[in-house]
Order: sequence, then structure tokens, then C-alpha cells
Amino acid sequence: MNILLVEGGPAQTDPVERAISQSGHRISKVERGKDAITFLQANEVDLVVLDWESPGVSGFEVLHWIRRHLGREPAVLFVTSRLLEVDIVQVLDAGADDYVVKPLRIEELVARVGALLRRTRRSIKVESTIAFGPYFFDVTQRRVSLHGEAIVLTEKEFHVATYFFANAGQVVSKRLLAKLAWGRELDSTSRTIDTHIYRLRRKLVLRPENGVRLATVYTHGYRLDEIDVGSAGTETLADAEPEDPGAASHCTGPR
Repeated sequence: MNILLVEGGPAQTDPVERAISQSGHRISKVERGKDAITFLQANEVDLVVLDWESPGVSGFEVLHWIRRHLGREPAVLFVTSRLLEVDIVQVLDAGADDYVVKPLRIEELVARVGALLRRTRRSIKVESTIAFGPYFFDVTQRRVSLHGEAIVLTEKEFHVATYFFANAGQVVSKRLLAKLAWGRELDSTSRTIDTHIYRLRRKLVLRPENGVRLATVYTHGYRLDEIDVGSAGTETLADAEPEDPGAASHCTGPR
């Protein structure tokens, strides 16, 4: 797979490059943030290993450019010497998939690179458009319609919804949903995911009469199923839309 290293100076990049290349991946290197952007405009990569302190255009600015212009791919592993929680949260909120702290431990870095690449291999790429029964998603323009009528979703809701429709029939864990929407895992007691699922069910009218059902898979997550529209009248109580979780307990997670 193709990896871009954005790290200042051969003394820092050479050990990393040697360790990662032993796994058979193709490595490209740049030292400056602006060079990373130029490279990414002309080349497709699976993973960017990005240093916050890259000269000129910072790694944080490059991360913003990647997510604004390239979307959820490529994966980004952020390298930082900043240890404060507020800095780490800022990086993950901006769209980094993982991070490592300097001084680098090469074995840890290689393990995290491998984990991100395995995740990339397993992920099903979302096409530029998704047509699913009466639903239509324009992923490039971030637009969705039902029976030709536009539906307004937040950015996080759109990321989650497109993933469900692109992976219909598969169980999607709460952990993955959190990574899709916020770039990190959420506290296990947070009701944020439940609240967003409730809103998606409402906004997208994910009900049998539209040929879909968003089912809760106990202890695992959720699954979007395509069903026969003719069975719309057979919905059971277990399939009915649950109450807004925010009505029972205050949602304290990130929005």
C-alpha cells in the first residue's frame, strides 16, 4: 500500500522508512507541509504519517486540507511531541485516525501503521453516489434525498448515514460510528451515538415503508437492512423507533 511520510530531515525519516518498508509498503517522503499538499494533489495514498511540527505549513494545517479536499481517506497517523490532552483531542477532532507521541518508539509506530492499513483494507469505499431504493446520496456534494425530496443532515450525520447505506446488511459497531463521526472512540457511558441514531431514523424516515430498517444489534451496534416494502405492515414492537435517548438521560458527549 502507498504511504506518505511527512517528517523533517533524514535523521527522523530514515529509521521510520526502513521499519515500515520491511512490511512491503511503498514509501514516499516529503519534509514540508506544502510539499505534502502538492504530492497529495497528484498522487493517491492509503496513509499519511504526518508530523505536527512540519516546517512552513504545519501538520495540523495539512490535516485540515486533507479532510476538506480528500474526505475521510487517506488515513492519517499524526506524530506529535505535544502531550496535553487538549492538543490530542484537537488533532482527533480535526480528523486524525490515530497518533503517536515523540520520541518515537519504532515498534509502536509500525504496529499503529499496520493497524490503520488493515482497517483501510477492510473498509468499503463509498462511491460518489449511492442509490438505495427511494434514497439517493451525492457523496461529493454531501446531499441526500428521499423520493426526490432533499433532507438536511449535519456533516457527522451524513458520514454515518452514507456508511450505513454503503454497507447495508453489515453490523456497524458503536466504536466505528464514533470514529466515522468524531475521529475517536467515545466514553462507553456516552449516549451520543444513540442520540444521533435516533435523529437519523427520524430525518431519513428509516422505516419499512421506505424499504429499510435500521436495527439495533444488542451489545454490538446497528445494522441497516433492506426489506420488502410489502412487509411494511408487519413491523413488530421490537422494530419500532425507540424513544429519544436524550429524553431519559442527558447526553454529555460531543455533538
